[in-house]
Amino acid sequence: MTTDLAFRNGYVSQRAIYDERYEAGRYDRRSAVHVLNAERLALGHAVNRVLTSAPKTRTISLFDFGYGTGRVTNEFIGSYVDRYSELGKDLRVVAYDVSSVGLMKAKEALSSSSKKFTEDAPITWRPEDAAGYVAGSVSKSKAGVTITVVFVHGNEGQDPEVMRRLALEANDGRKYLLTTSWYSGLGHIPGERLRRDYFRQLGELTARRGEMVMSVSSTGDLEELQPEFSERLSSGITGGFPIQAPGDLVYETELGQSNFYHVFGTELNDHMRAIAGRGQHWWMEGIRYPGEEFSSRQAERDNYQRVRKANESKRDRTWDADDFREFHTVAAFRSPLAPKKRQQLEAAEAIGATHRGGCRKGVF
Repeated sequence: MTTDLAFRNGYVSQRAIYDERYEAGRYDRRSAVHVLNAERLALGHAVNRVLTSAPKTRTISLFDFGYGTGRVTNEFIGSYVDRYSELGKDLRVVAYDVSSVGLMKAKEALSSSSKKFTEDAPITWRPEDAAGYVAGSVSKSKAGVTITVVFVHGNEGQDPEVMRRLALEANDGRKYLLTTSWYSGLGHIPGERLRRDYFRQLGELTARRGEMVMSVSSTGDLEELQPEFSERLSSGITGGFPIQAPGDLVYETELGQSNFYHVFGTELNDHMRAIAGRGQHWWMEGIRYPGEEFSSRQAERDNYQRVRKANESKRDRTWDADDFREFHTVAAFRSPLAPKKRQQLEAAEAIGATHRGGCRKGVF
């Protein structure tokens, strides 16, 4: 990663950067492990909390901010019928991203002969549409359950309120029972004020009895770049990039692009505290320890065991700067369930899975 090259290139929109990255295809093949154990479990536990908090709901609605090609969410979609069909609940996923190329690739994968999703109506892609739009949806029904995936092509140049309006339009005006963001979307938003507004809008999109899982890069990621950009922030030498707060930096992608990014520290506590209202609880969990991309499933499992042990030592307390520096990736959660209730639910899930020799229906 060479910051001299980054500063010569100048700032480019995330739409343009990720269209190129998804078109080239190398971004999705960086690791031998597509979905991390910690990600899979974080999503699974959140879904089970939704089922506990909203047992009478007929449709589980999920908003994925920064969906890309659906790396984490599509695995959940693929297992949904096997895990949840006995509950008789439909699934509606709204996939939001600024890259139309990523969304198109996700749609193609879902429409493949193995996935068998079909278009509900002809999908209209307008890559140059600066306002953002709902492109269309695909769906399939099996075992009495219907899964629908709605594609929303956004634009980071628009106000966050536009993102919220499009998300509500894609869900027939209703708030979501589950809101997720996996790894990158929130980190590419420049400026603490704008990031705070995105957190607020995402919080408002989520039903009061709903769940939020916001996974972001932590200060244990890109450690080699942080001292330099801390100095640049102090000196004001930012090369035209929006380096405005600690944790802001520019890295070089696998295609040699200059990409603005923010790695989160204790300000993530402030973001979550601000969007947790009466009767809502928030907390942090580590997702991945620092290190190279995983070359094998065993390497990822070893990393996950370290993460799991570290999370236990930090349970039920507010994280400090050292806690965030320990991880490459963390997840911030918001839930209506108090810590004791969450722990009881997860214990029951673990017992159920053990008795059945693995994951039981409705439990990850």
